[in-house]
Amino acid sequence: MINEENQKRRSFLKNFGIIGALLIAVGLFFRDLWLYLYPPKRKKKFHKYLVAKLNSVPLGKAKEITLGNDPVFVVHLDQGYRVFSGICTHLGCHVRWEEEKQRFFCPCHKGVYDKTGKVISGPPPRPLDQFKVEEDKNLVYIYVETKTRGPWS
Repeated sequence: MINEENQKRRSFLKNFGIIGALLIAVGLFFRDLWLYLYPPKRKKKFHKYLVAKLNSVPLGKAKEITLGNDPVFVVHLDQGYRVFSGICTHLGCHVRWEEEKQRFFCPCHKGVYDKTGKVISGPPPRPLDQFKVEEDKNLVYIYVETKTRGPWS
């Protein structure tokens, strides 16, 4: 009799353990699937970078600087300073500033942008990317989004 009770108890515990492990595995699978399909919203974080002194770029001119490996243009317009990415929005080529024509030009595919970054002609689908600019104590700063890596990247 004792042996038969031990067998029932053992099979109950064994079945309970197997079913419990399966339920936990299925629950974790669906939790991870949910997080993959609907990742939690994270507040964007920005870094502030110094790009120029207020009077270092004359009115109507642009200054090219490098941010990481990418070119960035600080342009002094009548409305103040603007900072544009030097990457063409068509295929990611580097654009250049043509001072005599007051425009940005992508030599690869003949994309043309005006001094405010808007597309004038060529294949670019949208204007140049623009950074948020802040003028503080005779200095020009831009805000660049901090890239965060996700759990699957």
